[in-house]
Amino acid sequence: MTKTRLFCLTIWMTTAVAGTAWAQQIPVPASLKEKGELRVGVKCDSPPAGFLDEKGNPAGIDVDMARHMAERAFGDPGKAVFTCVTAATRVQMLASGKVDVLFATMGVTEERKQTVDFATSTNWGASGILVRAGEDVRSLDDLKGKTLLTNKGAWQVGFLEKNYPQIKLVKYDNIADAIQSLRQGRGDGVTQDSHVLVVAASKDPRLKVSDVVFQIGWSAPAVRRGDTAMREFISAMVSQAKTDGTYRAAVERYAGEADLEERLHSYTTLPPDGSSDQNSVLPPP
Repeated sequence: MTKTRLFCLTIWMTTAVAGTAWAQQIPVPASLKEKGELRVGVKCDSPPAGFLDEKGNPAGIDVDMARHMAERAFGDPGKAVFTCVTAATRVQMLASGKVDVLFATMGVTEERKQTVDFATSTNWGASGILVRAGEDVRSLDDLKGKTLLTNKGAWQVGFLEKNYPQIKLVKYDNIADAIQSLRQGRGDGVTQDSHVLVVAASKDPRLKVSDVVFQIGWSAPAVRRGDTAMREFISAMVSQAKTDGTYRAAVERYAGEADLEERLHSYTTLPPDGSSDQNSVLPPP
């Protein structure tokens, strides 16, 4: 074995051991130990983050991350118990105690910080506009006086209502219904996170993603207000997963060819506006 290979192997082994030791030091909340399971709210209509597989079971990047946490906490990934949530129901499901944490493509906003506590952000993204192929939308100004479709609870709603009140918004229970309505000509575009729209367009030649990009922001897991122990546990696990390859493996497993690079970029680099994890505004533990 060459000295270079021996050196690289030594560094890799040292890093792996350090990572394992750090994982073992992450304290599992007492309330979680008592329950013996991690109850997770996930999106079931937002691939590759969360969706139902061919057997009707939850799958996706967020699902893999939750199972990884359950394995660390209980030694069994099967201790992650999933409940499908929508943008309209997820906060209620968390507040009522039906789930302990939301891994549900939830964008971090000041308004949402009044009802939930966010853990360390998992990834960033931008909002975009999905239109029918052959149509040209170059800016949000082009949509004034027109109709945009989206899902209830989408973080794009507040931004558009505040900054572009001339755009009519029609909100559906889920993004799949909004996209179907666009196909049927019931609106002039669909707004959601860009990566969601890229996937939709890759599966349907009748649709395309416009060049409009706006509202860069972060997504993060959410826990109940004041649940500091759970927030610290989730934050530590997310931070570890970003550096030990857990997130990269999940993204490569579920992201399609159309959005793989964009997804990897959003989980492993800072956004083009130079912003950092928006959750840093939370008080320290």
